[in-house]
Amino acid sequence: MPNKTHTTAVVLIPPENVQPPIQAIRRIHDRNFERWMPHITLLYPFAARHNFAEITPALTKAAQQITPFSIELTHFDAFKHRKSCTMFLVPEPEDEIGQLHSTLLQHLPDYDDTARFASGFHPHLSVGQFQHRSLQAEQQRLQAKWQPVRCEIAHLSLIYRSPETDDRFVVAEQFPFQTRS
Repeated sequence: MPNKTHTTAVVLIPPENVQPPIQAIRRIHDRNFERWMPHITLLYPFAARHNFAEITPALTKAAQQITPFSIELTHFDAFKHRKSCTMFLVPEPEDEIGQLHSTLLQHLPDYDDTARFASGFHPHLSVGQFQHRSLQAEQQRLQAKWQPVRCEIAHLSLIYRSPETDDRFVVAEQFPFQTRS
């Protein structure tokens, strides 16, 4: 069984040019705004940093099986936890990211934590934490102001929490998808 840590992850990061409206919401509502960049989690927890060299060939191989694809962030949804809720943007179409997730698990089957939820893998881009009583009103308010964001996803990112950056996540390496012919 691999050694897993909550200080590393494999994610999709939207291009910087589409991040401002996402970050405007996260800055106000996401307690993890400083720690994480906007992202869609694929594998988490993941391999310890000292194991990256042995893991990267599998990530390279998986990425080369995927062609770049477009996603659109059009609407908000939420996960309800016992004491709070996490609101997120739904990346559409979800099946592209689901296929990417399945491809990753074929190469790295020991890192299947994100697939073990009762409802399975659910791609999402978290924007904040809310109390149950305020969730519906906040979701409606944010949705009314939201302008859909569309972007191309062309690589995976392997990220880790860095002591050099006050424990913020930084990109260790990116794995480009195969180029279209």
